[in-house]
Amino acid sequence: MIRLARLAAALLPLAGLAALWLQSDRTYHAGTEWEVPIMGYDPRDFLRGHYVEFSYDWPGFDPFRHTPREALCLQGSAPALEKVTVLRAGQPCTHPMRLPEGGAYGWEALERGRLYIGQDRAVQLEQQLRNRDQRGIVTIRQREDGSFTPISIRFRPLTPEEIAERDAPAQAPLSPFDPLAPPAVMDK
Repeated sequence: MIRLARLAAALLPLAGLAALWLQSDRTYHAGTEWEVPIMGYDPRDFLRGHYVEFSYDWPGFDPFRHTPREALCLQGSAPALEKVTVLRAGQPCTHPMRLPEGGAYGWEALERGRLYIGQDRAVQLEQQLRNRDQRGIVTIRQREDGSFTPISIRFRPLTPEEIAERDAPAQAPLSPFDPLAPPAVMDK
């Protein structure tokens, strides 16, 4: 009897650990996958700690105009993301994304993200991050409760429109006084 109790005492924690792992795996794989363009990854800081850090470039969303944002509504036919809008309280949305509690980025979690990359892929990814003629695309998995997880990254060539936008000259200042220009030199 004591032998059976010891065996149960050893197997019960293992069974509980296996159940937690199964639940975590099921949660990770549940949800809708979306392809989100990214920007702002720093090619000089290659895979610090094997994490790629980036900013989401949500289609149709201006992060400076839409503040504060605690939730977003994804629109489109997965995985093609057509538009993102700010989700207001009580507003219906088929694919909501909510600001995660805690996390590495706090209030900026809907704007910035990071993705773990294994060592075997790190060298290839470093070369792709250096190429200015490619666009980064992160696949995120968005769940019904509004939580989301970045799961992969890939690159595609820039379209001619994106190249033209990137290479366009900066806009002329609106007035003769440019607050970002160096100070004028005075004669006297």
